[in-house]
Amino acid sequence: MNLSDAEFYSIAEAKAKFSKVIDDSKDHDIIITKNGIPISVVINYDKFVKIMEFVEEIKDLSLFDVEDFDKFKDIQKFFKDFDY
Repeated sequence: MNLSDAEFYSIAEAKAKFSKVIDDSKDHDIIITKNGIPISVVINYDKFVKIMEFVEEIKDLSLFDVEDFDKFKDIQKFFKDFDY
């Protein structure tokens, strides 16, 4: 993600302009802030699918490189923490 291409909206702005936020997410990433701190990202669905496919591929490949069981358990725990 290139932050210079992203648009930033406060929660209040995003709520007031929700349709615009969704439309804008088709062309670039949207970062939602709370008290000036980024808390969420709205991205295009196709981009989301590609990211999840990439994560799955990396997860599968990382399991081939496991030489000891403790490292394998750490990798499994890392991916279980994602709720997708």
